[in-house]
Amino acid sequence: REVADALLRAYRDGARALWLGGGEPTLRRDMLATVSAARRIGYTRVKLQTNGMMLAYPKLVARCVEAGVTEVAFAIKGATADTHDRFTQTPGAHALLLDAMAAVRAAGLAMEGDVLVYRDTAKELPAIVEAYTARGVGQWRVWLLTARDDPEAAAQVPRIADVMPHLSAAMALGLSTRPDFITSLHTQPCTVPARDRACLFFARDLSMRIVNPGGHAFMLEDSPMEGGRYLPGCGECAFRARCGGIREDYLARFGGEEFTPVAVEASREL
Repeated sequence: REVADALLRAYRDGARALWLGGGEPTLRRDMLATVSAARRIGYTRVKLQTNGMMLAYPKLVARCVEAGVTEVAFAIKGATADTHDRFTQTPGAHALLLDAMAAVRAAGLAMEGDVLVYRDTAKELPAIVEAYTARGVGQWRVWLLTARDDPEAAAQVPRIADVMPHLSAAMALGLSTRPDFITSLHTQPCTVPARDRACLFFARDLSMRIVNPGGHAFMLEDSPMEGGRYLPGCGECAFRARCGGIREDYLARFGGEEFTPVAVEASREL
Protein backbone atom coordinates (compact mmCIF):
# COMPACT_ATOMS: atom_id res chain seq x y z
CA ARG A 1 0.00 0.00 0.00
CA GLU A 2 2.84 2.37 0.86
CA VAL A 3 4.49 1.79 -2.54
CA ALA A 4 1.22 2.25 -4.41
CA ASP A 5 0.47 5.48 -2.57
CA ALA A 6 3.92 6.85 -3.38
CA LEU A 7 3.52 5.96 -7.07
CA LEU A 8 0.09 7.60 -7.28
CA ARG A 9 1.18 10.73 -5.43
CA ALA A 10 4.22 11.23 -7.65
CA TYR A 11 2.23 10.60 -10.82
CA ARG A 12 -0.36 13.21 -9.81
CA ASP A 13 2.52 15.62 -9.24
CA GLY A 14 3.81 15.05 -12.78
CA ALA A 15 6.26 12.14 -12.54
CA ARG A 16 6.35 9.83 -15.57
CA ALA A 17 9.59 7.94 -14.90
CA LEU A 18 10.30 5.53 -12.03
CA TRP A 19 13.80 4.52 -10.88
CA LEU A 20 13.92 1.45 -8.63
CA GLY A 21 17.16 1.26 -6.65
CA GLY A 22 18.23 0.23 -3.22
CA GLY A 23 19.63 -1.90 -1.79
CA GLU A 24 19.01 -4.56 -4.39
CA PRO A 25 15.47 -4.27 -5.80
CA THR A 26 15.49 -7.72 -7.44
CA LEU A 27 15.45 -9.26 -3.94
CA ARG A 28 12.07 -7.70 -3.16
CA ARG A 29 9.18 -10.07 -3.71
CA ASP A 30 6.99 -7.16 -4.79
CA MET A 31 9.46 -5.81 -7.37
CA LEU A 32 7.56 -7.04 -10.45
CA ALA A 33 4.22 -6.03 -8.93
CA THR A 34 5.63 -2.54 -8.35
CA VAL A 35 6.74 -2.28 -11.97
CA SER A 36 3.35 -3.47 -13.22
CA ALA A 37 1.52 -1.03 -10.94
CA ALA A 38 3.63 1.86 -12.18
CA ARG A 39 2.93 1.04 -15.81
CA ARG A 40 -0.82 0.69 -15.15
CA ILE A 41 -0.82 4.09 -13.46
CA GLY A 42 0.80 5.63 -16.54
CA TYR A 43 4.55 5.73 -15.99
CA THR A 44 6.24 5.53 -19.38
CA ARG A 45 9.71 4.59 -18.14
CA VAL A 46 10.75 2.18 -15.40
CA LYS A 47 14.46 1.85 -14.68
CA LEU A 48 15.80 -1.06 -12.65
CA GLN A 49 19.13 -0.32 -10.92
CA THR A 50 20.73 -3.64 -9.99
CA ASN A 51 23.94 -5.57 -9.40
CA GLY A 52 22.65 -7.86 -12.15
CA MET A 53 23.09 -11.19 -10.43
CA MET A 54 19.40 -12.16 -10.44
CA LEU A 55 19.07 -11.03 -14.05
CA ALA A 56 21.52 -13.74 -15.06
CA TYR A 57 18.36 -15.86 -15.22
CA PRO A 58 16.68 -15.14 -18.61
CA LYS A 59 13.27 -16.13 -17.23
CA LEU A 60 13.41 -13.27 -14.74
CA VAL A 61 14.47 -10.88 -17.49
CA ALA A 62 11.45 -12.00 -19.52
CA ARG A 63 9.19 -11.35 -16.53
CA CYS A 64 10.73 -7.88 -16.13
CA VAL A 65 9.94 -7.10 -19.75
CA GLU A 66 6.40 -8.41 -19.33
CA ALA A 67 5.90 -6.30 -16.20
CA GLY A 68 7.08 -3.15 -18.01
CA VAL A 69 10.75 -2.51 -17.20
CA THR A 70 12.15 -0.27 -19.96
CA GLU A 71 15.81 0.03 -18.96
CA VAL A 72 18.36 -1.59 -16.68
CA ALA A 73 21.22 0.21 -14.93
CA PHE A 74 23.97 -2.18 -13.86
CA ALA A 75 26.17 -1.45 -10.83
CA ILE A 76 29.72 -2.09 -12.06
CA LYS A 77 32.70 -2.17 -9.70
CA GLY A 78 35.59 -2.99 -12.03
CA ALA A 79 36.80 -3.78 -15.53
CA THR A 80 37.82 -7.33 -14.62
CA ALA A 81 36.39 -10.22 -12.65
CA ASP A 82 39.12 -9.78 -10.04
CA THR A 83 38.23 -6.14 -9.28
CA HIS A 84 34.46 -6.49 -9.61
CA ASP A 85 34.27 -9.57 -7.39
CA ARG A 86 36.64 -8.06 -4.83
CA PHE A 87 34.61 -4.89 -4.36
CA THR A 88 31.23 -6.63 -4.45
CA GLN A 89 32.70 -9.15 -1.98
CA THR A 90 30.96 -11.87 -3.98
CA PRO A 91 32.99 -14.48 -5.88
CA GLY A 92 31.37 -15.16 -9.25
CA ALA A 93 29.47 -11.85 -9.32
CA HIS A 94 31.26 -10.72 -12.49
CA ALA A 95 30.31 -13.86 -14.41
CA LEU A 96 26.68 -13.37 -13.40
CA LEU A 97 26.88 -9.69 -14.44
CA LEU A 98 28.04 -10.65 -17.93
CA ASP A 99 25.27 -13.24 -18.23
CA ALA A 100 22.74 -10.64 -17.12
CA MET A 101 23.97 -8.10 -19.67
CA ALA A 102 23.65 -10.67 -22.44
CA ALA A 103 20.11 -11.56 -21.35
CA VAL A 104 19.01 -7.93 -21.00
CA ARG A 105 20.52 -7.00 -24.35
CA ALA A 106 18.81 -9.97 -26.03
CA ALA A 107 15.50 -8.82 -24.51
CA GLY A 108 15.92 -5.41 -26.16
CA LEU A 109 16.06 -3.34 -22.98
CA ALA A 110 18.22 -0.21 -22.81
CA MET A 111 21.32 -0.69 -20.65
CA GLU A 112 23.16 1.83 -18.49
CA GLY A 113 26.20 1.57 -16.25
CA ASP A 114 26.59 2.93 -12.72
CA VAL A 115 30.21 2.98 -11.54
CA LEU A 116 30.88 3.57 -7.87
CA VAL A 117 34.48 4.80 -7.87
CA TYR A 118 36.81 3.74 -5.08
CA ARG A 119 40.31 5.12 -4.59
CA ASP A 120 41.77 1.84 -5.89
CA THR A 121 39.47 1.59 -8.93
CA ALA A 122 39.60 5.14 -10.32
CA LYS A 123 42.35 4.14 -12.74
CA GLU A 124 40.07 1.47 -14.23
CA LEU A 125 37.43 3.96 -15.39
CA PRO A 126 38.51 4.07 -19.07
CA ALA A 127 38.77 0.27 -19.21
CA ILE A 128 35.37 -0.12 -17.52
CA VAL A 129 33.65 2.21 -19.98
CA GLU A 130 35.33 0.60 -22.97
CA ALA A 131 34.70 -3.00 -21.91
CA TYR A 132 31.02 -2.70 -21.06
CA THR A 133 30.09 -0.26 -23.80
CA ALA A 134 31.15 -3.06 -26.13
CA ARG A 135 28.57 -5.24 -24.36
CA GLY A 136 25.73 -2.79 -24.99
CA VAL A 137 25.87 -0.20 -22.19
CA GLY A 138 24.73 3.03 -23.82
CA GLN A 139 25.03 5.55 -20.99
CA TRP A 140 27.20 5.92 -17.87
CA ARG A 141 26.93 7.51 -14.44
CA VAL A 142 30.04 7.85 -12.30
CA TRP A 143 29.50 8.06 -8.53
CA LEU A 144 32.17 8.78 -5.92
CA LEU A 145 32.27 6.59 -2.83
CA THR A 146 31.31 8.32 0.40
CA ALA A 147 32.14 7.23 3.94
CA ARG A 148 29.33 9.32 5.40
CA ASP A 149 27.46 6.27 6.71
CA ASP A 150 30.41 3.88 6.80
CA PRO A 151 33.55 5.24 8.52
CA GLU A 152 35.38 1.98 7.76
CA ALA A 153 35.23 2.84 4.04
CA ALA A 154 37.08 6.15 4.52
CA ALA A 155 40.38 4.81 3.21
CA GLN A 156 38.75 4.04 -0.15
CA VAL A 157 37.10 7.45 -0.66
CA PRO A 158 38.76 8.93 -3.77
CA ARG A 159 39.95 12.50 -4.13
CA ILE A 160 38.26 14.26 -7.05
CA ALA A 161 41.58 15.55 -8.36
CA ASP A 162 42.85 11.96 -8.53
CA VAL A 163 39.73 10.70 -10.33
CA MET A 164 39.50 13.46 -12.92
CA PRO A 165 42.40 12.36 -15.21
CA HIS A 166 40.82 8.90 -15.52
CA LEU A 167 37.35 10.36 -16.10
CA SER A 168 38.80 12.60 -18.81
CA ALA A 169 40.50 9.59 -20.39
CA ALA A 170 37.19 7.71 -20.43
CA MET A 171 35.47 10.63 -22.14
CA ALA A 172 38.31 10.90 -24.65
CA LEU A 173 37.62 7.36 -25.86
CA GLY A 174 34.88 8.86 -28.02
CA LEU A 175 32.65 5.81 -27.80
CA SER A 176 29.40 7.76 -28.26
CA THR A 177 28.15 10.96 -29.85
CA ARG A 178 25.52 11.63 -27.19
CA PRO A 179 26.55 14.51 -24.90
CA ASP A 180 25.36 12.72 -21.75
CA PHE A 181 27.19 9.47 -22.52
CA ILE A 182 29.14 9.90 -19.27
CA THR A 183 27.64 11.82 -16.35
CA SER A 184 29.74 12.45 -13.26
CA LEU A 185 28.03 12.88 -9.90
CA HIS A 186 29.75 14.49 -6.92
CA THR A 187 32.34 16.27 -9.05
CA GLN A 188 31.64 19.98 -8.71
CA PRO A 189 31.88 22.13 -11.90
CA CYS A 190 35.01 23.86 -10.64
CA THR A 191 36.86 20.51 -10.49
CA VAL A 192 36.05 19.51 -14.09
CA PRO A 193 38.23 20.74 -16.98
CA ALA A 194 36.33 22.95 -19.43
CA ARG A 195 36.77 20.39 -22.24
CA ASP A 196 34.95 17.73 -20.15
CA ARG A 197 31.99 19.73 -18.87
CA ALA A 198 29.57 17.63 -20.89
CA CYS A 199 29.77 15.24 -17.93
CA LEU A 200 28.46 17.79 -15.43
CA PHE A 201 25.49 16.79 -13.32
CA PHE A 202 23.19 19.16 -11.45
CA ALA A 203 20.81 17.36 -9.11
CA ARG A 204 18.15 20.09 -9.30
CA ASP A 205 17.88 19.68 -13.08
CA LEU A 206 16.71 16.08 -12.66
CA SER A 207 13.56 17.00 -10.70
CA MET A 208 13.81 13.67 -8.87
CA ARG A 209 11.82 12.83 -5.76
CA ILE A 210 13.37 10.12 -3.58
CA VAL A 211 10.95 7.98 -1.57
CA ASN A 212 12.38 5.67 1.09
CA PRO A 213 10.59 2.92 3.02
CA GLY A 214 8.60 4.43 5.83
CA GLY A 215 7.33 7.27 3.66
CA HIS A 216 10.35 9.59 4.00
CA ALA A 217 10.44 11.64 0.79
CA PHE A 218 12.72 14.44 -0.35
CA MET A 219 14.03 16.03 -3.52
CA LEU A 220 17.39 14.77 -4.74
CA GLU A 221 19.06 18.17 -4.46
CA ASP A 222 18.25 18.21 -0.73
CA SER A 223 20.21 15.03 -0.05
CA PRO A 224 23.52 15.44 1.83
CA MET A 225 24.93 13.01 -0.74
CA GLU A 226 24.58 15.75 -3.38
CA GLY A 227 26.48 18.46 -1.50
CA GLY A 228 25.17 21.16 0.79
CA ARG A 229 28.27 23.11 1.88
CA TYR A 230 29.55 26.19 0.05
CA LEU A 231 32.99 27.71 0.56
CA PRO A 232 33.57 31.47 0.90
CA GLY A 233 34.56 31.81 -2.76
CA CYS A 234 31.57 29.86 -4.13
CA GLY A 235 29.43 33.00 -4.33
CA GLU A 236 31.65 34.29 -7.13
CA CYS A 237 31.38 31.10 -9.22
CA ALA A 238 29.50 31.12 -12.53
CA PHE A 239 27.87 27.81 -11.53
CA ARG A 240 26.72 28.89 -8.06
CA ALA A 241 23.01 28.89 -8.97
CA ARG A 242 23.11 25.28 -10.18
CA CYS A 243 25.83 23.67 -8.09
CA GLY A 244 24.65 21.89 -4.95
CA GLY A 245 27.84 22.54 -3.03
CA ILE A 246 30.26 20.05 -1.50
CA ARG A 247 29.62 17.09 0.78
CA GLU A 248 30.56 17.65 4.40
CA ASP A 249 32.27 14.27 4.67
CA TYR A 250 34.43 15.08 1.64
CA LEU A 251 35.54 18.43 3.07
CA ALA A 252 36.31 16.81 6.41
CA ARG A 253 38.62 14.34 4.71
CA PHE A 254 40.28 16.38 1.95
CA GLY A 255 39.64 20.03 2.70
CA GLY A 256 38.57 22.59 0.10
CA GLU A 257 41.80 23.52 -1.66
CA GLU A 258 40.82 21.95 -5.00
CA PHE A 259 37.60 23.99 -5.31
CA THR A 260 38.19 27.25 -7.20
CA PRO A 261 35.35 29.48 -8.48
CA VAL A 262 34.77 29.40 -12.26
CA ALA A 263 34.77 32.80 -13.95
CA VAL A 264 31.67 33.70 -15.98
CA GLU A 265 33.73 33.91 -19.17
CA ALA A 266 35.01 30.36 -18.69
CA SER A 267 31.48 28.92 -18.50
CA ARG A 268 29.87 30.57 -21.50
CA GLU A 269 30.11 27.43 -23.62
CA LEU A 270 27.37 25.95 -21.41
